[in-house]
Amino acid sequence: MLTVMIWSAVKYIVGISFAIGFGFNPIEIMLLTIGGGMLGVLVYLYLWTLILKIYYRFFPKKPKPIKFKLLTRKLVLFIRRYEVWGIAFLTPLLLTPPLGTILAASIEPNKWRIKLIMLLSFSFWTIIILALKYLFQIEIGNTSV
Repeated sequence: MLTVMIWSAVKYIVGISFAIGFGFNPIEIMLLTIGGGMLGVLVYLYLWTLILKIYYRFFPKKPKPIKFKLLTRKLVLFIRRYEVWGIAFLTPLLLTPPLGTILAASIEPNKWRIKLIMLLSFSFWTIIILALKYLFQIEIGNTSV
């Protein structure tokens, strides 16, 4: 259980794969993976705030010229269009919980809103993955032919 929670906090898709592979029932999978993902969000959200506070104490903010590359432009357009919802939607599958949380914290000052949206995202993706597993009767641990 601890393995699933830790992997869900670091890389969500690996955590849910382990949960399914270990043979947990759907309720346990939901509790462990969503709980692990949210544990990661809480740790990274408050740890990032602490890191920034310490960093800015020793290195005050200085205005820098911004170089706009194609990737930077696309990222800025994505963040402007979808805000925290887009980041939270991509966090479980494409991004990792640490990266998604840090990106969300950089554009949204309300930590409760970040936590709520991330909870909804983790819940959505867990339900989708479990529905696909049971819809197509995928058995990961069964290797007999």
